[in-house]
Order: sequence, then C-alpha cells, then structure tokens
Amino acid sequence: MKTFSAADLHFVDELSSTNSLLREIWKKEPSLSEAYALASFNQTAGRGQQNNAWVSEAGKNIAYSVFLRPGHLSPASFFVLSQAISLALLETLNQETGLQAEIKWPNDIYVDDKKIAGILIENELRGKSILGSIAGIGINVNQEQFSPNLPNPVSVFQLCGRTFDLVELTLALHGRLGEAYAKTFTEEGKTEIAAAYHRHLYRKEGFHHYKEGKSLFRARILRVMPNGQLEVESDEGWIRAFAFKEIEYLI
Repeated sequence: MKTFSAADLHFVDELSSTNSLLREIWKKEPSLSEAYALASFNQTAGRGQQNNAWVSEAGKNIAYSVFLRPGHLSPASFFVLSQAISLALLETLNQETGLQAEIKWPNDIYVDDKKIAGILIENELRGKSILGSIAGIGINVNQEQFSPNLPNPVSVFQLCGRTFDLVELTLALHGRLGEAYAKTFTEEGKTEIAAAYHRHLYRKEGFHHYKEGKSLFRARILRVMPNGQLEVESDEGWIRAFAFKEIEYLI
C-alpha cells in the first residue's frame, strides 16, 4: 500500500472526464503507481453511475479520480472500498465546510434530501482478481444555480452562503482518501469502516417510501450487507435484500 501524498495529485486545466483520462494513462503505463490522482475544475463530459451524465459548471466544482490496486480485497468484500471512499468524501465535506452530510446508499452524498456529491468506481478484473480500480468523485462546491432538469442537486455554496478554495478542498479529500483506504487492509479497519458507514447512512431511521419496478412500499433500513446489498424491512413485515438499482429511493 502506497501512502497518499500531494505529489501524487495532478491538476488538469480542462478535460472530458477524470476517470476516462486516468484510464488512458493507466493503459499507457501498466505499472502506474497506486494513489496517482487527477483533479480538474473544468470537466466537460463527466459520468455518473449507469453512464448518467455528471453536469458541472466550469471553474466551480471538483472532479477527482484516483488509481488504486485493491488486490488485497476479495470480490465478496469489495464493497468496503466503496464504503471507505464514501466516508472519506463525507468527512472532507463535513470537516472542511461544517455541513452535516450523509451517505445515500450505495455511495451518493446527500445533505437533507439533495445530492451534493457522487462517486463512480470502475474496476478492471482478471478472473476473480482485481487488477486495478479508478475511483471518480464529483463535488458541487461553488456552483450557484443548477438546471431545473437535474433531479435534486445542491452545492456547498448554496448551503453555506460562501465560496470555498477548490485546491484546498481537493488536497483535503486526497489525504483523507489515503487514510480511509489504509483501513481496508486490516479486519479491524474494515469493521470500523462498516460501522461508520452505517452511522452516517441517509434515512437509516424510520420508515420511508421506496420503489421496486412499479411497486411502491414503505420500509426501514436494517443494514448494508458485506456484499453491498441493502437489507430492508417493510411496514408489512417482510425482509429483503436489494442490489444496486433494484430499489429506488422516493424523495
């Protein structure tokens, strides 16, 4: 495991996608060092989960991606990486801006009922082995307005009423990611990550509205399983575990 340092973080004036550029760099340099990271404040073609577009105003927000070699994690326990990255992002926002953000399963960051940041992790597998991962993060920082076509975005500026230094925030994120990633190498660290993830889970208390296909129901979150599935109990008493995209939050 390599220690994350500021020397690993490379700022790019403009690019289409930090994840895409980092993947190109990895292809050209197969021995690319772990913790190599890219950041830009002008990403023109960002991507979110399921190839959804991540729209970001130039010069206002952070796009960041880091290269990892999490070969120490088995596919069955790989969700702990997503949890660790989510917590690092959450702690960066809360500690650097004073917000009280939460993690919306599996890895969006919400303040109240609005999305302030998101994560996209892309993995390269060979059989059951993980050759490498690229973790991309987008944070709405200083943007003042969003398109009404976007479902529920919010920025740090809108919540705090002031702008924040994008470079300082990116450096803080990079450092906390290193600290969180280091915990995935021990069983004690993994247990700590899972517990912290649950503590900061969005809508972890009470019954809320969800959707599965065309079916609507009310349920409460019981736990997030080690494989990343969300286990819920409905107000009718049944208990089920859902994979990502099998269940939808109604907000």
